[in-house]
Amino acid sequence: MLIPNLSARLAERRLTLSRVSADTGISRTTLTALTNGSAKGVQFDTLNALCQYLNATPDDLFLYRPFDLTAFAAGDPGPSRVEFTLRRAGRRDERHALNCEVQYLPSSGAPVLDALRVRLTVPPDDPDAPAFVRLLRALPAPALADLELQILRAFDAKVDPSLAPDDYTPDLLWPWQ
Repeated sequence: MLIPNLSARLAERRLTLSRVSADTGISRTTLTALTNGSAKGVQFDTLNALCQYLNATPDDLFLYRPFDLTAFAAGDPGPSRVEFTLRRAGRRDERHALNCEVQYLPSSGAPVLDALRVRLTVPPDDPDAPAFVRLLRALPAPALADLELQILRAFDAKVDPSLAPDDYTPDLLWPWQ
């Protein structure tokens, strides 16, 4: 699992995406995709330009974890589960699950949503859950943000678009929060 670390490097240097874009000629769209993990690939020219500009190596811009982790969410408002698949080279896939409570919170006095809140909790009957939660907690912020996005998109897809204004906020609370 490659995890983008560009946002941390830019924050350390107090650089904005606009400044980096202006200085390197790399489009702001490309830089945004690289910082939020939505990029599907990286051109070597782009990587080289970033490394030269930041006086960094590719190891500084990406973190590597020897596994892939994906999340699948199912259910409707109320009790549900989020299932995770942990894939490591040469091993069988591991499946883990966390319980979750999904709340669609309406705005006061209006028939639109104000927020979607998903609270994850550890199933009390799963002896492997504490070790899995420790693995999750050890992930860097960009990897957790990617998992959050996967989970929230699954529940967000069940929201009637006419009820969700542009400023409605989805929120996920991990078991340690």
